[in-house]
Amino acid sequence: MTAKLNVKRLLSWGLAVAAFAFVAWMVPLRDRCWDAGAPASTRVAVSREAAGCVLHLRTGDLAIDDVACARLKCEPGVLSTFAHARLAVVATLLGLYALGTLAWAARWRALLSFAGIDLPILQVWRISIEAQAGGILLPGGIGGDALRVTGILARPTRDGQARAPVSIVIASVVLDRFIGLSLIAGVAAALGVASGGAGAGPLVGVLASIPLGVAVALFVLRRAPLHRIQRLSEGRLGRVVTPVLAYVRDPRALRAIALAALLSLGVAAIQFAVIRGLVFALGASPTNEKWIYVGTAMALIVSAIPALPGGWGTADAAYVFFFALAGVASGAALAVCLVFRLFWYLSGVAGAVLYVTGRPGPQGASADPRA
Repeated sequence: MTAKLNVKRLLSWGLAVAAFAFVAWMVPLRDRCWDAGAPASTRVAVSREAAGCVLHLRTGDLAIDDVACARLKCEPGVLSTFAHARLAVVATLLGLYALGTLAWAARWRALLSFAGIDLPILQVWRISIEAQAGGILLPGGIGGDALRVTGILARPTRDGQARAPVSIVIASVVLDRFIGLSLIAGVAAALGVASGGAGAGPLVGVLASIPLGVAVALFVLRRAPLHRIQRLSEGRLGRVVTPVLAYVRDPRALRAIALAALLSLGVAAIQFAVIRGLVFALGASPTNEKWIYVGTAMALIVSAIPALPGGWGTADAAYVFFFALAGVASGAALAVCLVFRLFWYLSGVAGAVLYVTGRPGPQGASADPRA
Protein backbone atom coordinates (compact mmCIF):
# COMPACT_ATOMS: atom_id res chain seq x y z
CA MET A 1 0.00 0.00 0.00
CA THR A 2 2.82 2.42 0.87
CA ALA A 3 4.64 1.66 -2.39
CA LYS A 4 1.44 2.26 -4.38
CA LEU A 5 0.88 5.57 -2.57
CA ASN A 6 4.45 6.66 -3.30
CA VAL A 7 3.99 5.84 -6.99
CA LYS A 8 0.81 7.96 -7.07
CA ARG A 9 2.61 10.86 -5.43
CA LEU A 10 5.49 10.60 -7.90
CA LEU A 11 3.06 10.56 -10.82
CA SER A 12 1.21 13.58 -9.43
CA TRP A 13 4.38 15.56 -8.91
CA GLY A 14 5.69 14.47 -12.30
CA LEU A 15 2.52 15.76 -13.94
CA ALA A 16 2.74 19.05 -12.06
CA VAL A 17 6.44 19.54 -12.91
CA ALA A 18 5.76 18.83 -16.58
CA ALA A 19 2.90 21.35 -16.56
CA PHE A 20 5.08 24.00 -14.86
CA ALA A 21 7.85 23.41 -17.42
CA PHE A 22 5.37 23.87 -20.27
CA VAL A 23 4.07 27.14 -18.79
CA ALA A 24 7.59 28.47 -18.12
CA TRP A 25 8.61 27.66 -21.70
CA MET A 26 5.49 29.16 -23.30
CA VAL A 27 4.78 32.25 -21.22
CA PRO A 28 6.96 35.41 -21.34
CA LEU A 29 7.06 37.86 -18.45
CA ARG A 30 8.09 40.72 -20.75
CA ASP A 31 6.67 41.45 -24.19
CA ARG A 32 8.27 39.35 -26.94
CA CYS A 33 8.74 41.25 -30.18
CA TRP A 34 10.16 40.67 -33.64
CA ASP A 35 10.55 42.51 -36.92
CA ALA A 36 7.35 42.10 -38.94
CA GLY A 37 9.44 41.29 -42.01
CA ALA A 38 11.49 38.62 -40.25
CA PRO A 39 10.54 35.14 -38.98
CA ALA A 40 8.73 35.05 -35.64
CA SER A 41 11.53 32.82 -34.38
CA THR A 42 13.69 35.94 -34.11
CA ARG A 43 11.53 37.29 -31.28
CA VAL A 44 13.25 38.74 -28.19
CA ALA A 45 12.14 40.02 -24.81
CA VAL A 46 11.42 43.76 -24.78
CA SER A 47 11.14 46.36 -22.03
CA ARG A 48 9.28 49.55 -22.90
CA GLU A 49 10.53 52.97 -21.83
CA ALA A 50 9.41 56.53 -22.47
CA ALA A 51 12.03 57.08 -25.18
CA GLY A 52 11.50 53.74 -26.92
CA CYS A 53 12.30 50.08 -26.21
CA VAL A 54 15.14 47.98 -24.87
CA LEU A 55 15.73 44.71 -26.71
CA HIS A 56 17.15 42.04 -24.42
CA LEU A 57 19.38 40.21 -26.91
CA ARG A 58 21.63 37.29 -26.10
CA THR A 59 24.59 39.52 -26.85
CA GLY A 60 23.35 42.25 -24.52
CA ASP A 61 20.68 44.94 -24.24
CA LEU A 62 20.01 47.22 -27.22
CA ALA A 63 18.02 50.46 -26.93
CA ILE A 64 15.96 51.62 -29.94
CA ASP A 65 13.81 54.74 -30.40
CA ASP A 66 10.01 54.78 -30.30
CA VAL A 67 9.71 54.87 -34.12
CA ALA A 68 11.67 51.64 -34.51
CA CYS A 69 9.82 50.18 -31.53
CA ALA A 70 6.45 50.89 -33.17
CA ARG A 71 7.47 48.83 -36.22
CA LEU A 72 7.91 45.70 -34.14
CA LYS A 73 5.26 43.01 -33.98
CA CYS A 74 4.78 41.96 -30.36
CA GLU A 75 3.23 39.29 -28.18
CA PRO A 76 2.27 40.78 -24.80
CA GLY A 77 3.89 39.33 -21.71
CA VAL A 78 2.32 38.77 -18.30
CA LEU A 79 3.62 42.05 -16.84
CA SER A 80 2.31 44.28 -19.64
CA THR A 81 -1.01 42.39 -19.63
CA PHE A 82 -1.51 43.20 -15.96
CA ALA A 83 -0.33 46.78 -16.52
CA HIS A 84 -3.11 47.41 -19.07
CA ALA A 85 -5.88 45.56 -17.20
CA ARG A 86 -9.31 47.22 -16.92
CA LEU A 87 -9.50 47.26 -13.13
CA ALA A 88 -13.15 48.36 -12.93
CA VAL A 89 -14.17 45.34 -15.00
CA VAL A 90 -12.00 43.04 -12.86
CA ALA A 91 -13.68 44.38 -9.69
CA THR A 92 -17.13 43.78 -11.21
CA LEU A 93 -16.16 40.23 -12.11
CA LEU A 94 -15.00 39.64 -8.54
CA GLY A 95 -18.51 40.55 -7.39
CA LEU A 96 -19.98 38.15 -9.95
CA TYR A 97 -17.62 35.41 -8.73
CA ALA A 98 -18.81 36.02 -5.15
CA LEU A 99 -22.40 35.60 -6.36
CA GLY A 100 -21.33 32.29 -7.90
CA THR A 101 -20.19 31.02 -4.48
CA LEU A 102 -23.72 31.64 -3.19
CA ALA A 103 -25.16 29.66 -6.13
CA TRP A 104 -22.67 26.87 -5.39
CA ALA A 105 -23.83 26.78 -1.76
CA ALA A 106 -27.47 26.65 -2.93
CA ARG A 107 -26.66 23.64 -5.11
CA TRP A 108 -25.10 21.76 -2.21
CA ARG A 109 -27.99 22.74 0.09
CA ALA A 110 -30.41 21.20 -2.42
CA LEU A 111 -28.52 17.91 -2.17
CA LEU A 112 -28.60 18.05 1.63
CA SER A 113 -32.10 19.28 2.39
CA PHE A 114 -34.21 16.26 1.38
CA ALA A 115 -32.65 14.21 4.21
CA GLY A 116 -33.59 16.70 6.89
CA ILE A 117 -30.33 18.68 6.79
CA ASP A 118 -32.18 21.93 6.22
CA LEU A 119 -29.68 24.67 7.10
CA PRO A 120 -30.13 28.31 6.03
CA ILE A 121 -28.44 29.12 2.72
CA LEU A 122 -26.06 31.59 4.37
CA GLN A 123 -24.88 28.95 6.81
CA VAL A 124 -24.24 26.44 4.01
CA TRP A 125 -22.38 29.19 2.15
CA ARG A 126 -20.29 29.89 5.22
CA ILE A 127 -19.35 26.23 5.64
CA SER A 128 -18.49 26.11 1.92
CA ILE A 129 -16.10 29.05 1.91
CA GLU A 130 -14.55 28.02 5.23
CA ALA A 131 -13.81 24.67 3.60
CA GLN A 132 -12.51 26.43 0.51
CA ALA A 133 -9.44 27.51 2.47
CA GLY A 134 -8.61 23.81 2.93
CA GLY A 135 -9.18 23.21 -0.76
CA ILE A 136 -6.56 25.84 -1.55
CA LEU A 137 -3.95 24.18 0.62
CA LEU A 138 -4.52 20.54 -0.38
CA PRO A 139 -4.51 18.88 -3.82
CA GLY A 140 -7.66 18.67 -5.91
CA GLY A 141 -9.92 20.23 -3.27
CA ILE A 142 -9.74 17.00 -1.21
CA GLY A 143 -9.19 18.86 2.04
CA GLY A 144 -12.03 21.22 1.24
CA ASP A 145 -14.46 18.34 0.73
CA ALA A 146 -13.41 16.78 4.04
CA LEU A 147 -13.97 20.08 5.83
CA ARG A 148 -17.40 20.44 4.25
CA VAL A 149 -18.36 17.03 5.62
CA THR A 150 -17.01 17.94 9.06
CA GLY A 151 -18.80 21.29 9.04
CA ILE A 152 -22.19 19.75 8.28
CA LEU A 153 -21.79 16.90 10.79
CA ALA A 154 -21.34 19.48 13.56
CA ARG A 155 -24.83 20.91 12.93
CA PRO A 156 -28.11 19.48 14.22
CA THR A 157 -30.73 18.43 11.66
CA ARG A 158 -34.21 19.86 11.60
CA ASP A 159 -35.71 16.70 13.17
CA GLY A 160 -33.57 17.20 16.28
CA GLN A 161 -30.95 14.52 15.70
CA ALA A 162 -27.56 15.19 17.27
CA ARG A 163 -25.89 15.08 13.86
CA ALA A 164 -26.74 14.58 10.23
CA PRO A 165 -26.52 11.09 8.65
CA VAL A 166 -22.87 10.60 7.68
CA SER A 167 -23.72 8.69 4.48
CA ILE A 168 -25.99 11.48 3.23
CA VAL A 169 -23.39 14.18 3.89
CA ILE A 170 -20.57 12.26 2.19
CA ALA A 171 -22.79 11.40 -0.77
CA SER A 172 -23.94 15.00 -1.12
CA VAL A 173 -20.33 16.22 -1.36
CA VAL A 174 -19.41 13.55 -3.92
CA LEU A 175 -22.52 14.28 -6.01
CA ASP A 176 -21.98 18.04 -5.70
CA ARG A 177 -18.52 17.66 -7.22
CA PHE A 178 -19.62 15.32 -10.03
CA ILE A 179 -22.73 17.33 -10.91
CA GLY A 180 -20.72 20.56 -10.92
CA LEU A 181 -17.96 19.25 -13.20
CA SER A 182 -20.39 17.47 -15.53
CA LEU A 183 -22.56 20.56 -16.02
CA ILE A 184 -19.46 22.69 -16.66
CA ALA A 185 -18.47 20.21 -19.37
CA GLY A 186 -21.98 20.21 -20.84
CA VAL A 187 -22.31 24.00 -20.88
CA ALA A 188 -18.82 24.30 -22.44
CA ALA A 189 -19.84 21.87 -25.18
CA ALA A 190 -23.02 23.85 -25.87
CA LEU A 191 -21.15 27.17 -25.95
CA GLY A 192 -18.45 25.63 -28.15
CA VAL A 193 -21.01 24.47 -30.71
CA ALA A 194 -22.88 27.80 -30.54
CA SER A 195 -19.67 29.71 -31.26
CA GLY A 196 -18.62 27.47 -34.16
CA GLY A 197 -17.26 24.29 -32.60
CA ALA A 198 -16.68 22.27 -35.79
CA GLY A 199 -12.90 22.49 -35.44
CA ALA A 200 -13.10 21.22 -31.87
CA GLY A 201 -15.58 18.47 -32.73
CA PRO A 202 -13.99 15.47 -30.96
CA LEU A 203 -13.23 17.37 -27.76
CA VAL A 204 -16.68 19.00 -27.74
CA GLY A 205 -18.10 15.51 -28.11
CA VAL A 206 -16.07 14.27 -25.14
CA LEU A 207 -17.27 17.20 -23.00
CA ALA A 208 -20.88 16.64 -24.05
CA SER A 209 -20.61 12.96 -23.10
CA ILE A 210 -19.59 13.73 -19.50
CA PRO A 211 -23.03 14.90 -18.22
CA LEU A 212 -24.62 12.04 -20.17
CA GLY A 213 -22.22 9.59 -18.51
CA VAL A 214 -23.05 10.98 -15.05
CA ALA A 215 -26.79 10.65 -15.78
CA VAL A 216 -26.31 7.03 -16.91
CA ALA A 217 -24.20 6.29 -13.81
CA LEU A 218 -26.94 7.67 -11.54
CA PHE A 219 -29.52 5.51 -13.33
CA VAL A 220 -27.34 2.42 -12.86
CA LEU A 221 -26.75 3.24 -9.19
CA ARG A 222 -30.51 3.48 -8.66
CA ARG A 223 -31.44 0.29 -10.52
CA ALA A 224 -28.55 -2.20 -10.62
CA PRO A 225 -27.88 -4.60 -7.68
CA LEU A 226 -24.42 -3.11 -7.09
CA HIS A 227 -24.52 -3.89 -3.36
CA ARG A 228 -23.97 -7.54 -4.29
CA ILE A 229 -20.61 -6.78 -5.90
CA GLN A 230 -18.08 -7.22 -3.10
CA ARG A 231 -15.38 -5.07 -4.74
CA LEU A 232 -17.72 -2.07 -4.83
CA SER A 233 -18.70 -2.36 -1.20
CA GLU A 234 -15.29 -2.78 0.41
CA GLY A 235 -12.09 -0.80 0.75
CA ARG A 236 -11.51 2.76 -0.45
CA LEU A 237 -13.95 2.44 -3.36
CA GLY A 238 -16.62 1.12 -1.04
CA ARG A 239 -16.29 4.17 1.21
CA VAL A 240 -17.32 6.32 -1.76
CA VAL A 241 -19.81 4.03 -3.51
CA THR A 242 -21.76 2.85 -0.44
CA PRO A 243 -22.99 6.28 0.76
CA VAL A 244 -23.72 7.42 -2.80
CA LEU A 245 -25.69 4.23 -3.38
CA ALA A 246 -27.73 4.81 -0.21
CA TYR A 247 -28.35 8.42 -1.28
CA VAL A 248 -29.46 7.96 -4.88
CA ARG A 249 -31.80 5.05 -4.02
CA ASP A 250 -33.81 7.20 -1.66
CA PRO A 251 -37.15 8.05 -3.36
CA ARG A 252 -36.64 11.75 -2.62
CA ALA A 253 -33.17 11.90 -4.18
CA LEU A 254 -34.27 12.49 -7.79
CA ARG A 255 -35.93 15.81 -7.02
CA ALA A 256 -32.89 16.97 -5.03
CA ILE A 257 -30.48 15.95 -7.81
CA ALA A 258 -32.65 17.63 -10.48
CA LEU A 259 -32.75 20.88 -8.48
CA ALA A 260 -28.98 20.70 -7.92
CA ALA A 261 -28.42 20.21 -11.67
CA LEU A 262 -30.58 23.26 -12.41
CA LEU A 263 -28.62 25.36 -9.93
CA SER A 264 -25.39 23.98 -11.38
CA LEU A 265 -26.31 25.49 -14.74
CA GLY A 266 -26.29 28.88 -13.01
CA VAL A 267 -22.94 28.15 -11.34
CA ALA A 268 -21.40 27.12 -14.68
CA ALA A 269 -22.84 30.18 -16.46
CA ILE A 270 -21.30 32.49 -13.84
CA GLN A 271 -17.88 30.81 -14.08
CA PHE A 272 -17.80 31.05 -17.87
CA ALA A 273 -18.97 34.67 -17.71
CA VAL A 274 -16.18 35.50 -15.24
CA ILE A 275 -13.49 33.84 -17.38
CA ARG A 276 -14.74 35.46 -20.60
CA GLY A 277 -14.95 38.78 -18.79
CA LEU A 278 -11.35 38.42 -17.61
CA VAL A 279 -10.21 37.78 -21.18
CA PHE A 280 -11.82 41.11 -22.11
CA ALA A 281 -10.59 42.93 -19.00
CA LEU A 282 -6.99 41.89 -19.71
CA GLY A 283 -7.11 43.20 -23.28
CA ALA A 284 -7.20 39.92 -25.23
CA SER A 285 -9.29 39.50 -28.39
CA PRO A 286 -9.92 35.83 -29.21
CA THR A 287 -10.06 34.86 -32.88
CA ASN A 288 -11.60 31.45 -32.20
CA GLU A 289 -14.17 31.90 -29.44
CA LYS A 290 -15.07 28.24 -28.94
CA TRP A 291 -11.65 27.42 -27.47
CA ILE A 292 -12.23 29.91 -24.63
CA TYR A 293 -15.16 27.83 -23.36
CA VAL A 294 -13.66 24.43 -24.15
CA GLY A 295 -10.34 25.48 -22.59
CA THR A 296 -12.01 26.84 -19.47
CA ALA A 297 -13.86 23.56 -18.96
CA MET A 298 -10.67 21.55 -19.43
CA ALA A 299 -8.81 23.79 -16.95
CA LEU A 300 -11.55 23.45 -14.33
CA ILE A 301 -11.66 19.68 -14.79
CA VAL A 302 -7.90 19.17 -14.54
CA SER A 303 -7.87 21.40 -11.45
CA ALA A 304 -9.73 18.58 -9.71
CA ILE A 305 -6.82 16.19 -10.37
CA PRO A 306 -4.95 15.79 -7.05
CA ALA A 307 -1.54 16.93 -8.30
CA LEU A 308 -0.57 20.19 -6.59
CA PRO A 309 -2.66 22.36 -4.22
CA GLY A 310 -5.15 24.56 -6.05
CA GLY A 311 -4.41 22.96 -9.41
CA TRP A 312 -1.10 24.82 -9.72
CA GLY A 313 0.67 23.84 -12.90
CA THR A 314 -2.03 21.67 -14.45
CA ALA A 315 -4.69 24.40 -14.64
CA ASP A 316 -2.16 27.00 -15.84
CA ALA A 317 -0.96 24.70 -18.62
CA ALA A 318 -4.55 24.02 -19.72
CA TYR A 319 -5.34 27.74 -19.97
CA VAL A 320 -2.14 28.49 -21.89
CA PHE A 321 -2.57 25.57 -24.30
CA PHE A 322 -6.27 25.94 -25.12
CA PHE A 323 -6.37 29.75 -25.11
CA ALA A 324 -3.52 29.70 -27.64
CA LEU A 325 -5.92 27.82 -29.95
CA ALA A 326 -8.36 30.69 -29.38
CA GLY A 327 -5.75 33.20 -30.55
CA VAL A 328 -5.01 34.54 -27.04
CA ALA A 329 -1.36 35.24 -26.26
CA SER A 330 0.18 32.95 -23.65
CA GLY A 331 0.91 35.88 -21.32
CA ALA A 332 -2.74 36.93 -21.35
CA ALA A 333 -3.90 33.32 -20.88
CA LEU A 334 -1.73 32.90 -17.79
CA ALA A 335 -2.90 36.28 -16.48
CA VAL A 336 -6.54 35.13 -16.79
CA CYS A 337 -5.68 31.97 -14.86
CA LEU A 338 -3.86 33.90 -12.13
CA VAL A 339 -6.65 36.45 -11.64
CA PHE A 340 -9.30 33.71 -11.53
CA ARG A 341 -7.17 31.89 -8.96
CA LEU A 342 -6.85 35.15 -7.01
CA PHE A 343 -10.66 35.33 -6.84
CA TRP A 344 -10.66 31.80 -5.43
CA TYR A 345 -7.98 32.71 -2.89
CA LEU A 346 -9.85 35.82 -1.77
CA SER A 347 -12.91 33.66 -1.16
CA GLY A 348 -10.74 31.20 0.77
CA VAL A 349 -9.23 34.01 2.85
CA ALA A 350 -12.74 35.22 3.73
CA GLY A 351 -13.60 31.65 4.75
CA ALA A 352 -10.44 31.33 6.82
CA VAL A 353 -11.25 34.57 8.66
CA LEU A 354 -14.77 33.33 9.42
CA TYR A 355 -13.38 29.99 10.59
CA VAL A 356 -10.79 31.55 12.93
CA THR A 357 -13.15 34.15 14.39
CA GLY A 358 -15.83 31.49 14.91
CA ARG A 359 -18.62 33.97 15.38
CA PRO A 360 -22.12 32.49 15.62
CA GLY A 361 -23.80 31.91 12.29
CA PRO A 362 -27.48 32.27 11.44
CA GLN A 363 -29.97 31.03 14.02
CA GLY A 364 -27.24 30.97 16.67
CA ALA A 365 -25.37 27.92 15.33
CA SER A 366 -21.61 27.95 15.67
CA ALA A 367 -19.77 28.47 12.37
CA ASP A 368 -16.72 26.64 13.63
CA PRO A 369 -16.69 23.00 12.40
CA ARG A 370 -14.77 22.07 15.57
CA ALA A 371 -17.74 23.08 17.75
